[in-house]
Amino acid sequence: MSDAGKTGDYLTASYSKDKGESVVYSAVLAAGALVIFGVPRAPVISLILALAAVAVALYHWPYVARERRAIAITPAGIMVDRLGLLPWNAISDVHLFERYVRMIRNAELRIALRRPFDSAIESRPEINLLRRYMYRCWTVISPQEVAIKLSTLDAKPEAVEAAVRQHLHRPV
Repeated sequence: MSDAGKTGDYLTASYSKDKGESVVYSAVLAAGALVIFGVPRAPVISLILALAAVAVALYHWPYVARERRAIAITPAGIMVDRLGLLPWNAISDVHLFERYVRMIRNAELRIALRRPFDSAIESRPEINLLRRYMYRCWTVISPQEVAIKLSTLDAKPEAVEAAVRQHLHRPV
């Protein structure tokens, strides 16, 4: 949790490097080994497998990108990477949803919206084609509900939920 920062009414969390770092660097290493050792023996198969390994590395790249905030809880709302700002007046409620798979905790912050998803988002960022296919920490569950995967971030799920609840029912 070294990259998570908290300043008064402000909490930021980045992608947890230890969760995806090995995947990114192993995929790059595998792609390099396939190109160096595989191309002389089976060039077509080696290049296809190397491209697949590079695709895996690019998909998981947000885990190792420096200075990339995945989520920020601010007085204006919840800013989510590649989604935009969810203002407080667009959020009706939040709850922490937990699943365990073989004793591994997978926590999500489920955000219920007061209005449809497309009209609730403010300050939507421009996303290039490559970034569009990279890993993201959020998914749309229904037209008025968004889930943020907290188990892939470097902040504790309880701290994120507490920071959101601190702002949730404030008068605007």
